[in-house]
Amino acid sequence: MLQKWSLLTRLFAIYSLIVFLVIPLSYAVLYNYYKSVAYQTLSRSFHWEATTLAERLSNVIASADSLAANALSNPSIESWMKETPDNNSNNKVISVFNKMRIDLDIDPDSLNRISIMKDTGLFLTFGATSSYNRDQLKKKISELGWFNKLENKPLLVLPPHRDDWDSKGKMIVSVIRSGVPGTVIEIQIPYSYMEAALFKGKLTANGKQVFLYDENGQIIYPTTPQQLPSGGDVTAESAIAHAGWRVAVTQPMDLMLKSVRETGYWMAAIAGGLSLASLIIVYFFTSRTTKPLVQLSHAMAQVPGDARANEELKKLLATMDTRESHNEIVHLYHAFRSMLERMEESKRYAVEAHSRELQAQFVALQAQMNPHFLYNTLTLIGMLGMEDGNDEIMKITSELVQMLRYITYDSRELVTLKEEVDHSLNYLDIMKTRYRDHLIIDVHVEGDLTAVRVPKLSVQPFLENCVKHGFAGKKYPWRIELRVSVADNGWSVHIQDDGEGFSPDYLQQFAANRAKLGRINLYSEGGSMGMVNTYTRLFHTFGHKLQFTLSNNEAGGASVSLGLETGENADVENIAG
Repeated sequence: MLQKWSLLTRLFAIYSLIVFLVIPLSYAVLYNYYKSVAYQTLSRSFHWEATTLAERLSNVIASADSLAANALSNPSIESWMKETPDNNSNNKVISVFNKMRIDLDIDPDSLNRISIMKDTGLFLTFGATSSYNRDQLKKKISELGWFNKLENKPLLVLPPHRDDWDSKGKMIVSVIRSGVPGTVIEIQIPYSYMEAALFKGKLTANGKQVFLYDENGQIIYPTTPQQLPSGGDVTAESAIAHAGWRVAVTQPMDLMLKSVRETGYWMAAIAGGLSLASLIIVYFFTSRTTKPLVQLSHAMAQVPGDARANEELKKLLATMDTRESHNEIVHLYHAFRSMLERMEESKRYAVEAHSRELQAQFVALQAQMNPHFLYNTLTLIGMLGMEDGNDEIMKITSELVQMLRYITYDSRELVTLKEEVDHSLNYLDIMKTRYRDHLIIDVHVEGDLTAVRVPKLSVQPFLENCVKHGFAGKKYPWRIELRVSVADNGWSVHIQDDGEGFSPDYLQQFAANRAKLGRINLYSEGGSMGMVNTYTRLFHTFGHKLQFTLSNNEAGGASVSLGLETGENADVENIAG
């Protein structure tokens, strides 16, 4: 069968066979080695996570035990346990506990209740309230199953359970130590705090489960029924000091090796790419083994439709039998002509698509909303509010109508700086009405703002960015400063807030977009009123004379400055022209 193939086809088939034997075999060996190394690395990381979780819980329990041990050795508390306490001694003990907690640097959120109790019914607790009287407390203490267990164990750590002293039954973990005979101290740790310690840092993400076992091997966390680890799961365990518990972290094997499989897919793609590249290279060199193919490639390099090129092709094909199905020159010629036809068709489609895109952008720019109904409705709402004695509704609707008219009705590309500032002040006034005393606005305007023309909506988007993004993670109150100045030598607008400021990534991205300004699409995703697009409109209006700065304040918050400087004798009215 090989004899019926052309020389180029035979060479290509033999080399393809070699490529598809060597590269897949190399890929299989390399992938198995990588999988083995990755599994060992992931297993070590898995055991490290279990050890980390165990250390976290151990530190929480150890802090509570340290507080209990220090309390038992404190003379004031020891005296309280031996004597019959009164209110003065109770307050003194509570003060001692607070001082010890601060000295030991214990997180207050890690404590729910600290209780000292006697079998006689004396009970002192703080941190959470309790409504039992002494007789009820004595009965309650006698009913506690763990109270007498401390005779043989100096330290007792109870697994998650309901608070014995709280009628609502809050879930807690108790660390208990015994003092003088008949007296114990209980340090309660909120169950939610223990649970938060398990999930801090997202160590248990990607399908991992955490289980806590007591000294008897019983599951004490989670308290709700969960699917137990199966034979296909990877499990790592670590002991928790002080409590005698064990923490176990489990994860299905397929999820653990998910990243390994994804890497394997990339390796397979690379192997396929190498195979394809190798085939392309061999095809290139084998195609140059015959002189007619070289002549044909030179002829095809001419401009399509060129008379000289067509004449050379005719001479070259005159001696060839076009019925010969395996002639490389004939096949290459027809393939080339087909490619040219497809390129011409693709070019035509591209031109038509670009024309449609330009037409769509033009229609989008020319389309105007006819908001008479909206304006009339807003005016009606304002009049109804005024009739009810609420002038603030009339004021807000009036400002909103002015803003909508400014945006939709006025088709001018450039407006006076005064019109833009008035539009921005309407926005700030609405925001002030919304946030009341939570928003502090400081506006300072000087100079003749009517003498300067700027693109519409070149100031208000930056103010909106302060409210929408700058204050997203900041507590009240907020502050926005707007400084507008027009002088003989130019104009400037400065906006400043006390929010979170710009992130370094955003400043870097903005600088990158600013550097490639000439290639920015004014109607890209996100709308034309974004920070970059607003700057783009300003740049297209003022060119390189525009002074524009994004920065973060030393005291916190973001700062935006824009403006233009001119000569002393410049015509301020033509600054934007």
